[in-house]
Amino acid sequence: MRPIPQRLCPALLAVLAIAGAPAQAQNQIEQRIVLASFVDKDSYAGRLLELIYRDAFQQLHIELELRSYPATRASVETAAGNTDGEVVRSFDYAALHTELVRVEAPILETTTSAFAYRADIHVHGLESLRGTGYRVGYRAGYPVIHQHLLAVVPETSLSTAADAELGLKKLAAGRDDLYVDAEETVLPLLLREPYKGAGIYKAGVMETNPLYCYLTRRRAELAPRLAEVFRKMRANGAFDRYRAQARAQTAPR
Repeated sequence: MRPIPQRLCPALLAVLAIAGAPAQAQNQIEQRIVLASFVDKDSYAGRLLELIYRDAFQQLHIELELRSYPATRASVETAAGNTDGEVVRSFDYAALHTELVRVEAPILETTTSAFAYRADIHVHGLESLRGTGYRVGYRAGYPVIHQHLLAVVPETSLSTAADAELGLKKLAAGRDDLYVDAEETVLPLLLREPYKGAGIYKAGVMETNPLYCYLTRRRAELAPRLAEVFRKMRANGAFDRYRAQARAQTAPR
């Protein structure tokens, strides 16, 4: 074979570099992941999730970016391909979003409760709402909660709030009889002004469910690896350590 002329070597190297660019770019994409979260990053749950996820993806040698959105927007951005998945959703979320893959190791457990304002309302479980005639508010972007409520409360008695603070304001204004949301979101709000001492109280637990990470199909190969990391972190006590750290960082002062 005749040797390549010296003067062609730079050109050849340039061609080879261009040919290798797509593979290099793909590798960079695989080493970075963007996840949507609707959990307040300054709350206990938000701090806990960030601690767990940053550790987990560091173990996988993948750079993590967390983007905060309202719950509905998080679903829209992920469906549009602008993120690689969602940080936490319930088990039943998979049935509503078949374009996503559930990471089969729960991150944490959430308790969904009903809150009331200056009234003698006490409920226990979703079934206790049936036939009550209560006007029930819940946070927009929670399709699973909507389905569960719709099974026991008429659609005409349901309303949404963009976030928990608006839900509590509607409750205090008498526009709803109950506001249903995650305890981890609402209880810290009730310790702060203007809700502290305002008369809003927990009227009862609706349900308790595990929460999972969801990934888009293009990152599906990560799901079993991430699940294994989560299981190991739970077993070696990392989850417990991060719970304690998150509580310390968000404790009322």
